[in-house]
Amino acid sequence: MILWALWRRGLLARIDSEKLHFFAGCVPDRLALSRRYPLWRALPWWRMLVSPRAAAGVSAWLEYRMNLYDGAEG
Repeated sequence: MILWALWRRGLLARIDSEKLHFFAGCVPDRLALSRRYPLWRALPWWRMLVSPRAAAGVSAWLEYRMNLYDGAEG
């Protein structure tokens, strides 16, 4: 469900290696992100796999976070 929701919002095309490393907590700069609590730990992965509503909510949140990272918002 989550991959379909991300594809529908156009986020799969915008993901690059830098954003993927940031999401996973593999950023080499220790001040940029908490490695102890990376971004993926905030997501309810068990719900977004089966629930379309949860997948849509997570994809909207990821779009907001991606826009913040790109400098389009905030």
